[in-house]
Amino acid sequence: MRSSGFSLTAAAASALLCLGLASTTAEAATCDPAACVHPACVCPSLTPPKNMDPKTVPQFFTLTFDDAIQAQTVPVAESLMKSHTNPNGCPIKATWFAQTIYSDYSLIQQWYANGNEVADHTMNHIGTPPAEEIIGNLKAINAFSGIPFAKMNGFRAPFFNYSEVTFEILGQEKFLYDSSTGATPSNAYWPYTLDYGLANDCWTGICNKDIKIPGLWEVPMHAIMDSDLLDATAHSMDVQLEISSSIVADVLRKNFDRHYTGNRAPFGIFLHPVHVGNATQLYNDLFSYARSFPDVWFVTNQQLLEWMKNPVPASQMADQPYMKCTLPAVGKEICNGLDDTNSGTVDKGVLETCNFVAGPWSTCYGCPKASPTVEDPVPERVVPAGPTGARTPVPSTCAMEWWDPITAQCLCSTSNCTFTDTALTTSNTTNSSISGPSNGNTIHSSASNNKISKAAWTGFGLIAAVAAGLAQML
Repeated sequence: MRSSGFSLTAAAASALLCLGLASTTAEAATCDPAACVHPACVCPSLTPPKNMDPKTVPQFFTLTFDDAIQAQTVPVAESLMKSHTNPNGCPIKATWFAQTIYSDYSLIQQWYANGNEVADHTMNHIGTPPAEEIIGNLKAINAFSGIPFAKMNGFRAPFFNYSEVTFEILGQEKFLYDSSTGATPSNAYWPYTLDYGLANDCWTGICNKDIKIPGLWEVPMHAIMDSDLLDATAHSMDVQLEISSSIVADVLRKNFDRHYTGNRAPFGIFLHPVHVGNATQLYNDLFSYARSFPDVWFVTNQQLLEWMKNPVPASQMADQPYMKCTLPAVGKEICNGLDDTNSGTVDKGVLETCNFVAGPWSTCYGCPKASPTVEDPVPERVVPAGPTGARTPVPSTCAMEWWDPITAQCLCSTSNCTFTDTALTTSNTTNSSISGPSNGNTIHSSASNNKISKAAWTGFGLIAAVAAGLAQML
């Protein structure tokens, strides 16, 4: 299987982001705090929600990864996470903005089953993507990794290439949040909703666009500033590639300290695993330093937003249900992404390997006749569900961790593990029971709306134009 790396394009996009962030201007619409009522609506703010004292709130640390989840990239992520725990003793978790191209669906499943977040990064790593790329990614991951649509509700635009149409699609598809925009210290806002439009990363003029999507959260990617000087450069992803190795460790600590001793806005490290290289120790040292403070919590973006909806002091974080780390005790080895029998091997002997020209991948839910594409994200399976021995996809009435796809049984037997996914009916499609991402509302998909799809290719902006001309993704 080929790597998901795109070094030239990534470097170009990252460099352009740095240039853009350095010239950010305040162009955002004004949010009316009297009309914007928490938690349904949250104004952009440099201070914690509900005017909480920064010294009392948790210092959140978000670790995110981008691109393919595959045999080459998962060990990199694990090497950065396995040695660290939160104050409650639970292993730290991370968010992976996953694409389907070059990913192994069984590894996507394992990442999610172990308590991490899987978010949308399009099927083919397409900037300013049409709706089919965004929704097709969710359909394929749901079908062949078993992850519920209701649990995949975040998005990051590849190359940070987005337009107002991108946000329109996310709003129409009822995503919970976007995390594609950059922020420097002057606009390093806590997560906020787009009821009054976008308030950061305004350098392309997008804040002047009529982007008002009630309930859709923006989780800004706070930049790493390479110095305290006025002409400091902002860096976003894979900063170990952009800042001199002799000072990068010190720069990272100083940026963390600025958050911790300041307004405690979430601090983030954003990585492409294929670019981490020999920086594993660098980041492990940073994570250990951060965790030396008792009120620092590593969270997924979903966990961060759970807190934003109901903010509590750091002293109460261990009591929050979304910070628990108990895994299902199924009692036998089933194909669910977990080491159910504590044998040291995940899903031993029960995965199916699917062989395609682009490379093989594994799944618990039956190999398709063809690899998923934008035109057909869920191809017909070689052995349809139903006959004895066939794999049965996860139904909307059972959580993936409890579903045995071989016996077609939901092993959840108590009210503590019941689950119902959110379903939708798409327009202009022959499949009337496809599900999609949810922020708790009914979803009406526009994935096959030709007007939206064509419009999504407009408004490329500077990043897309230059990055597309420099290199291809792979």
